[in-house]
Amino acid sequence: MTKLRKRDLDTLEASPGQTVRLWDDDPRGFGVYMKPSGVKSFFVQFRSPGTDKKRRYTIGQYGRLTLDQARTEAKDILARIAKGEDPLKTRADDKVRARDTGQTMAQICDDYMRDAKAGLVTYRGVAKKASTLAVDHGRIERHIKPLLGDKPARDLTKRDIENAMHAVRLGKTAIKVKTGPRGHANVRGGATAANRVVSLLGSIFSYVEKRGIRDDNPARGIERPADGKRDRVLSPEEYQRLGQALDNLESTGANKIALRAYRLLALTGCRRGEIFGLKKTEIDAHRQCLRLEDTKAGQQVRALSRVALNMAILPPFDKKSKYVFPASHGKNHLTDTKVFKQACSLAEIEGVSLHTLRHSFASVALELEYSEMTIAGLLGHRSNSVTSRYAHHVDRALVTAADRISVVIARRLEGKAESGGDVITLPGRMG
Repeated sequence: MTKLRKRDLDTLEASPGQTVRLWDDDPRGFGVYMKPSGVKSFFVQFRSPGTDKKRRYTIGQYGRLTLDQARTEAKDILARIAKGEDPLKTRADDKVRARDTGQTMAQICDDYMRDAKAGLVTYRGVAKKASTLAVDHGRIERHIKPLLGDKPARDLTKRDIENAMHAVRLGKTAIKVKTGPRGHANVRGGATAANRVVSLLGSIFSYVEKRGIRDDNPARGIERPADGKRDRVLSPEEYQRLGQALDNLESTGANKIALRAYRLLALTGCRRGEIFGLKKTEIDAHRQCLRLEDTKAGQQVRALSRVALNMAILPPFDKKSKYVFPASHGKNHLTDTKVFKQACSLAEIEGVSLHTLRHSFASVALELEYSEMTIAGLLGHRSNSVTSRYAHHVDRALVTAADRISVVIARRLEGKAESGGDVITLPGRMG
């Protein structure tokens, strides 16, 4: 069985006046060709469902796509062919429709979201999550469509996108949006929102390129505004004030499910969605870890401190729910962040979000002189090679590190003096 490797592509040499092809059997019909100019492109060869003739579909250039990304897309294309779709005809039809009808950016965005929901738009070979699609939908409806929606997609220029970016940055798309019977969201814009909009436009125009509607991506190479990194962390004094505020809210009848989730976020450094959506089956008490089924970096095993484990396995709020932190109504999981904002207000802490708890966890780990590799393993960072080492099992060194870090954080929330980092189980609410 022939299987292409990255080394094969990197060492492939051009032949004067000839196109060189390398084939792959996973999937069968997938390969790469190199033109005499040296440009390498991935392709799929198949038999047309309508004519049974051999046809060749170019997926994209090597460099813009990795081998794994191209292989995943080839499998998706072959699956569509098996269902009777001719991808070359679809691409040609799309190009004609865009040319003849002047398909607008709003229509392109609708097509993009339709295909993304169907799993046909991938990032690093993986289909976008429902939560990511919800965010994309919001940016399209609140920023992209108001600014660019009525313009023909084929005519948009880099200048158009730069103008839209600056409009978002300056708050020209700011609006209050009704999100439910009693809820609303304030769309403010700003530098961060402008950056995210340009990134999404880049993805949309990559999709447009693949459909053959245009041969370039006008969002590529845009100089973006400075996007301030979220490096806010809690000081020991702020931890104490926050802990006191959480206690006060609990005593006055605030949402206990949310309050316990916030404390667990502080003690684990997990992302909000990882704790809010935590399933009871994802807690491995024997090995003292979380076996997360779906994180930003895929499936992961995350070391869990004893203090955090004790909190996670407290009697469930709802025995019938599969979630550790169920929603107050319905069968979904917790989504409440309002109580945390109330706690920050009571504690007189500014510039803090739930994600600050993750940064603060890492900051405490640095105070205790843990290496960046260890911290990456504890946080589940995809960019660090240590993550793959802990993909299927939990290392005891990480558990020990998690114990020390969470004890310090728990003591700060309690307003207690810190010890030398000995692993103990705190009494009372954090025990």
